[in-house]
Amino acid sequence: MHELSVAQGIIDAVIFEAEKNNAKHVQEINVDVGELMQLDTRLLGESIKGLLTGPKLTGAKIGLKVEDAFFECRKCSENWDMTEARKQLAGAPDNLLIREPDTKELPLHFLPYLYPAFIRCPKCGSTDVAVLKGEDIRLRKLIMD
Repeated sequence: MHELSVAQGIIDAVIFEAEKNNAKHVQEINVDVGELMQLDTRLLGESIKGLLTGPKLTGAKIGLKVEDAFFECRKCSENWDMTEARKQLAGAPDNLLIREPDTKELPLHFLPYLYPAFIRCPKCGSTDVAVLKGEDIRLRKLIMD
């Protein structure tokens, strides 16, 4: 469950910003979560809420938004989203899958920055793929007083 460690990182960033701005209280925390991170946003939200302690953080509202992933071919400039990527990933060879106790999956859940290594441009077939959006976690907005 890496949602808890991600939540702690978010809270650490919020505390840093609050202290830097001499805020007495954080009212609202808004976070963008990249689709490629494959985080359970419900669990992430609960983890953040559990870490909202102390006078600066107690009662702060949490807003989580999933940022859709988009890819671009560096060769032909074609763009596509996760619908196409999922189709391609479904055909991954069995020897690339990580065996978990109850599933077999690509290592992308653990290493989302590997997505470009597993997909090709749907137009020209190039493997020179860039991630345009959806691979980061970003503190979008903080409301403090």
